[in-house]
Order: sequence, then C-alpha cells, then structure tokens
Amino acid sequence: MKPEDWKEYQKKSANWYVRIGFELLHSQAFRELKNPSALKLLVWFHEKVRVKINKGRRGAKRYTVENGNISFTYQEGMYRGLTHQQFSMALKDLHRFGFIDIVRPGSARKGDWTEYVISQRWQSYGTANFCCPPCPRSVHWVNYGFTVEEKDARA
Repeated sequence: MKPEDWKEYQKKSANWYVRIGFELLHSQAFRELKNPSALKLLVWFHEKVRVKINKGRRGAKRYTVENGNISFTYQEGMYRGLTHQQFSMALKDLHRFGFIDIVRPGSARKGDWTEYVISQRWQSYGTANFCCPPCPRSVHWVNYGFTVEEKDARA
C-alpha cells in the first residue's frame, strides 16, 4: 500500500463505523486479551468486515455481514502506528485467542500477503472445546534454496 493509497483509504473510511457484538466484548477471550496492540488490531479487523444493507418490507433495513477473506499487511499496520514486532505479536495473540484464522499464508513477497478471516473460536475460549490450530507457514517461502517442508525434513 502506497502512502497516497493510505490517504485515500482514510478519506473513504471517514464515515464508517465498527460493529462489534456485545457477546464478543464481554467474552472471556476479550477479557484476557491484554496486549493493547492486539485490541487495536481486533477493532481494525472488524473495520474491514463488509456489511451489506438489504432493504426488506416497507423500507426496513437488515444488515448482513460478509466474512470474506481480509488482507492486513505489515505496511498498513505501520501506517496505523504499529511497529513490525507489535503487529506480529498482535496477530499471534488474535489467532491464539480465537478472533482470527489464517486462510492463506503469504510469502512476504510483493503482492503475496496473508489472508485472514474473522473467527468465532473465541466463543469457546477457556472451555475444553477450545482448540487453537497452529499458525500455517507459507509454502512459498524459500530459505537457501529449500522450501519450508524440505527444511523441516532435513532438521
């Protein structure tokens, strides 16, 4: 994301609002999320959730949330005031507490970023049913000519 794209995004999003449910705000997972960067990032993830407005009978509006793939790059985190380390730790915390899931890991190459989805795993946080899958590693990442799988097999 270029600085001029960021300025355009700020202008476009000036009248937006973030819809976070009452259940999430009073959940055990939210109470135990202590990292301030993770709290900020959670709100910013919910800012990116698409909301459709459907007109029902007699002009009544119903909101339908589309939880599609969300991209959130380190560059955008830097524009919002987070360092690389803060952004990385916040992503790990949000995944560990069940607020986001990684759909497709990126490779840190230009144009190949990680895609996330808002998860509902936080609802079972603190219970026996809660499971935290490991963060997937990118298969595109290459280190000294070996892919991640080859490197793991050699170790």
